[in-house]
Amino acid sequence: MVEYSQILQNLEFINISTDEFTIFEWKPPRSYKSFILDLNIVKQNPVSNIFFHIFKGNMKIVHIRINNLIYTAGSNNKVQFQLLEALIEKVSVEFNVKYDIESYISYGNFSTTMVNSFNENIEDIIANFNNYDIVKELKVPCMVCNTVLPIIVKKSFIENAESYPVPLVYMHKGHAILCFIDKNYDIRGVELVNITG
Repeated sequence: MVEYSQILQNLEFINISTDEFTIFEWKPPRSYKSFILDLNIVKQNPVSNIFFHIFKGNMKIVHIRINNLIYTAGSNNKVQFQLLEALIEKVSVEFNVKYDIESYISYGNFSTTMVNSFNENIEDIIANFNNYDIVKELKVPCMVCNTVLPIIVKKSFIENAESYPVPLVYMHKGHAILCFIDKNYDIRGVELVNITG
C-alpha cells in the first residue's frame, strides 16, 4: 500500500484565497518561501470548477476556483497532479464544513486570523490521507520506458465520469501516455501521445 502521507511531505504550500486577498495559507514547518507571484498568476484565471496545472521548473501547482474561493496547492515534482487535486478536494470540503466563509467575507471587515486554526486540519488531512480512500494507485505499462508506472488517480475523477473508459494523460520523462480507465479502475488501453504547448 502506498503511504500517501509520506508523498505529501513534498508539499510546498496550500492556499485558499479570493481574487482580492489570501484567506488561509499553510506551509511546512521552517518554510520561508513566498508564492505570491504564483498566486497572482492563478488568480488571473476566471474559469470555475476546473482543475488547472502549472509546471514551474522543480515545482507543480494545481488550482481550482470554486464559487468565490481559489484553492491552490504546490509541491515538488515528486507529487502527481491527481494526488494534489484529491488533496484540494478534501481541503475544500473540510474548510467549508468548518467555516461559513462566504458569510464572513460578505461582512467586509473579515479577519483572516480566525481561520489560522485550520493549520491543524491540514496537518490532520496530510497525516491521515490514506484513511480517506480518495485516490487509487494504478499500474500502467509505458511502451517507451519499457516499464510499469505507478499512476495515482483520484476516485472522484472515475466515479463522476460521464462515460467509460475515462482518458487520462500521464506525462513523464519527456513523453506522455494516454491511459483508458474503466469504472472498476482497470486499464483498458494505453497509447503514446504527442504533446505540444
